[in-house]
Amino acid sequence: MAKISKFYRSIISALLALLGFSCRIKDIAAEYGTPSATYIAKGKVVSITDDTPIEGIRAEFKNSYSATSAYTNSQGFFTLSDNTFPVYKQLIELTDISGTFTSMVIEADYSNVTLTGGSGSWYSGRAELDLGIIKMTPE
Repeated sequence: MAKISKFYRSIISALLALLGFSCRIKDIAAEYGTPSATYIAKGKVVSITDDTPIEGIRAEFKNSYSATSAYTNSQGFFTLSDNTFPVYKQLIELTDISGTFTSMVIEADYSNVTLTGGSGSWYSGRAELDLGIIKMTPE
C-alpha cells in the first residue's frame, strides 16, 4: 500500500509541476506568466544629529518575497532593487547592524512613478524612486 501511495504522490507532484500550478510566497501568488516589474529605490542615509553620512546601514524591501537588501556606502548612498508583482507601495526597513542607530521603516510610494521599458507582455517595466535624504536617530 505504501508503494502505491508513494507512486500516486509522485505522479500528482509531477503533473502539478508540469502544468505550472501556482504557489504562494508571503501572500503573493507566484506562477509562470505572473506580471512583474522592477522597483528601484535610492537614497542617502545620514545622522539626524549632524547630517554625516552613515556607512553600513542595511536597506531591504519588507513586503518582498525575495531576500533583497543593499548596504549604504561610505557616502551614505544605497540602491535597492527588486523584481516583483506590480505594486504601488513598498516598505523599506533601514537597520544599523552595529546597533548605533535606531532601525526605521519608510514607505516608498510608486503610485506617481511611470513604469518604463515594459515588454508589452508579462513584464510591466521598471520604476525608479529617489527617496532623498533619510535621517536616522542614534540609539
